[in-house]
Amino acid sequence: MVLKFSEIPRALGDNFRKGCQLVRSGDVREVFRAQKERGNERYRRAALTGAASIIQRGLTVLISLVSVPLTIHYLGTERYGVWLTISSILVWLALTDFGLAGNALINVLSDAHGRDDKRAAQQYVSSALWSLTAIAAVLASISFLCFRYISWPTIFRTTSIAPTELALAGGLTLTFFLISLPLSIQYAVYSAYQDGALSNACGIVMNISSLVALVIVTQFSGGLPDLVIALAGTRTVIGVANTIYIFKRYPWLIPLPSAVRWQCIRKLLSLGGKYLITQLGAFGIGQSQPLIITQILGPAAVVPFVVTHRLITLPIDVAYLSIAPLVPAFGEAKARNDWTWIRTAYRKVTFMSVVVGIPLILVLGCIAQPAVRLWAGPAAVPGLMLIVGLVIYDIVGVLFMGAGQLLTGVEQPAPLVLSAVLCAVCTVGLGILGCVYMGVAGVALAMAASKLLTFWPLQFLAVRKLLRTERPVPDFVVNQKVIVNEEVA
Repeated sequence: MVLKFSEIPRALGDNFRKGCQLVRSGDVREVFRAQKERGNERYRRAALTGAASIIQRGLTVLISLVSVPLTIHYLGTERYGVWLTISSILVWLALTDFGLAGNALINVLSDAHGRDDKRAAQQYVSSALWSLTAIAAVLASISFLCFRYISWPTIFRTTSIAPTELALAGGLTLTFFLISLPLSIQYAVYSAYQDGALSNACGIVMNISSLVALVIVTQFSGGLPDLVIALAGTRTVIGVANTIYIFKRYPWLIPLPSAVRWQCIRKLLSLGGKYLITQLGAFGIGQSQPLIITQILGPAAVVPFVVTHRLITLPIDVAYLSIAPLVPAFGEAKARNDWTWIRTAYRKVTFMSVVVGIPLILVLGCIAQPAVRLWAGPAAVPGLMLIVGLVIYDIVGVLFMGAGQLLTGVEQPAPLVLSAVLCAVCTVGLGILGCVYMGVAGVALAMAASKLLTFWPLQFLAVRKLLRTERPVPDFVVNQKVIVNEEVA
């Protein structure tokens, strides 16, 4: 069997030169052994991160079981509805990073990690952090100039809460958000280096600290501003400490202003812009409902929807937490042209998500009404059609979870952008109509129908085409002698 030098797999990655020499001598077993070990290491790191994510999520659920009734009792139904709306606004404000700190940064850092290029990694991190700092400064200036003209009672559609209390809560929320904006790179750094377990450990500390702060605040007669300080303020302080630790752990990433490069910013904006559109679509799909319900039915009607959604969505959250650590692994494997591993990993995670996730969703749907009654009280108990809509929505989400992570990891955002935008438009449009004619149940059914009609024909077909098109260089026969008829460079 005679192979040309150009036919030797690029998947050998860091061991390329050594691999060429082994192939030249006729012994390729060590090459494949190294490739297999690298693939197993990806699984190990992803499993560790996924386990830590599930622990963090379990702690979050436990804290929710305590904090939801505690917060409702502390604030009252209307103030709690306003707090849920503020939380949704915070999620929307996170989009102002223009994609600089999200999947785009994960992609470029994963690629640099796969090539052992620490200089490029520092340039990307420095460019992202200082760009976000500039964005935060601009937003702070605009907020300062416009704040006095904002009518907070009109935004939240309430007259029973003092405007000064709403304004103070809104101002504190904006302040903590702007401080946290440059710190948002920490998740991307941990993920790119497949150390997501550390990020989840930080999340665990944040959750515990927030719960302690919440319990302390509820012992005093306060309002929404106290709640914002207890939750958002605590998370901001811990985020600052975690960012400092990141640059001690990865000293080559220290964000020096001299390391900022325009080409890095341009690359992040180009790739991040696509992911930003996907994020906008995702938030339109999953975070627009409290705003729609608040404007049409009032803030009190938000409570049954949000509480039920949190309960029934637990399996899809677990599936996401388990699969998300594979995004940087997919990127690193792509840099090494290891499509065999990518193909196998995608099939495994999709199978596990379906087998575990769908039965759990159905069980939670069956017990949703009594569980919510015990958890949050009679006022939060959902109707049957609301439960049905959320169950269908989550089942579709589980089916396409793996596809979304794969397309993200290998930098194929186009199908994600198109499906997310179409789904968001349908979700918001049908959600408004459904809310007017069917109440909160119409919002849930609109979510389910929109995702089913847009994700299947776009994401599924894109993944199928990708896995059929992308192939590694033809495999060697391990025990067969191989001769290279060109000199190894």
